[in-house]
Formats: sequence, structure tokens, C-alpha cells
Amino acid sequence: MKPKNLLVAALICTFSIGTLMAKTHSFSKGTPLEMNYNAPTIIEMLQNGERYSIEITSLGCFHGTRQTLTVSKEADVVTAHFQDKTIVLSEKEIQALVNFELQLRDLKIGGCTTVDTYVLRYGQDKFQTSDGTCMWNGGKKLLQNLGLL
Repeated sequence: MKPKNLLVAALICTFSIGTLMAKTHSFSKGTPLEMNYNAPTIIEMLQNGERYSIEITSLGCFHGTRQTLTVSKEADVVTAHFQDKTIVLSEKEIQALVNFELQLRDLKIGGCTTVDTYVLRYGQDKFQTSDGTCMWNGGKKLLQNLGLL
């Protein structure tokens, strides 16, 4: 890439990431999900016949990906669906989802050019937050802990 084009790409990336980092947490629709550390996690509130999704979007200067994990509960059996895989979750894997959400609630603003945005949807509620630390990588770790990557 020519130096001038590289400079333009770097400036666009810097301004785009700065815009993403300006808003770290947001709620929308119905009654907002309580996302304080002491509130129950979504997986703990999940009832039979319900589901929720975790959308993971990673955006950097030279890449962009979006993946969605869907978790559902039927007859007291919790399953996860990701890409073309569906698995029944063990207690250990359910605890990985609890830990992921608790860590997500506690994220701080970072200063990295790659920003991972997480959108949790449960019923009519939506919680969105971003990780710009380049250190947590919670979505990737969660998918690995569930055996989906």
C-alpha cells in the first residue's frame, strides 16, 4: 500500500474506533436488563421456551467479523447454537456463560484500534458494550470454553 493510502486508512481507522469507544454501554427497548454485578445473569434468568443471543462484532483497521451465539432452554436442557453446531451445555459450560457476562459488565474503556462489540438480546431487551482493550478477548474465550471454536 502506498504511504499516502496507508496514512488515510490509519486516520479513518483512528476516527472510527474513537467513535465506537465513545459509547461503552447502552440499553434499549422494554425494561432494560440489569447489568450490575449483583443482578442475575441472563443464563440464570432463562426459562423453558426462551432463548437469548450474544452477537460478537470485531472491528479493526483491516478486519471486521460478526458472529452470533444463541442459547436456548427447552425442558430444562440448555443448548447453544453457533454457526452450524448445536451443543447441549454442561454445568461447566453454563458457568462459562455466567463468567463471560459478569466480566462483560465490568469492562473498562481501552485504547486499542481493534474494538469488540457485544450485543446481548433477551426478549425485547438489549444490552450493548464494547471492549477496546485488546486484552480481554472474551467472545473468543467463551466460544473456546464451549468447544465451538
